Amino acid sequence: MLYPAMLKLVGKRVVVIGGGKVAARKVASLVEAKAVVQVVSPEVSPEMAELIAHHSIDWQQKPFQKQDVERALVVFAATNDRKVNEYIGQCASDQQLVNIVDDPNASNFFVPASLKKGKLAIAVSTSGGSPGLSKKIIQELAHQYDDQFIHFLDFLAECREQIKSRVNDPIKRKQLLTELIQSDLYEQMRGADDQERITLFNNLIDSRG
Repeated sequence: MLYPAMLKLVGKRVVVIGGGKVAARKVASLVEAKAVVQVVSPEVSPEMAELIAHHSIDWQQKPFQKQDVERALVVFAATNDRKVNEYIGQCASDQQLVNIVDDPNASNFFVPASLKKGKLAIAVSTSGGSPGLSKKIIQELAHQYDDQFIHFLDFLAECREQIKSRVNDPIKRKQLLTELIQSDLYEQMRGADDQERITLFNNLIDSRG
């Protein structure tokens, strides 16, 4: 069984061994997550070279050595040589998160198909059963949760902050936060324009005293 989680990698050391397109995709997402990224590879693809040129990425232009993974929280073995990837996995400790791109069974974590829009992050995994289906589900969700919904999510986030600052009673606060997403009010707000949403929200606060 897999344990789903979202990692906060801001300021955390992540090592990506490999310089090809697959490694570049990993690095791009790590840069977005504001991780401290080190790339180990004698050569890099144009995609990787562009990332290195525009971001604070430590490129170690050399073959992999065991000490390269020391002190890393997360390790990606993403070379085009399966034996090298296997060796990287052997060099990592049991306390490190290791993803071997061509050997899921030897990895202790996976990067699922994901949708990221604004504050919304959705990850889908079929536990390796059908990676293609995971991507299909993400595509369907992308249509369901469009830019208009992301704008609505930003509004709900602001409502949450308003409730926290304006309502002192913790019981009332919890009730209001629940009602925002578990009542007819949620559907009304989702279908309303910005001004109507503000009015509906203020009526909710006023009705609870």
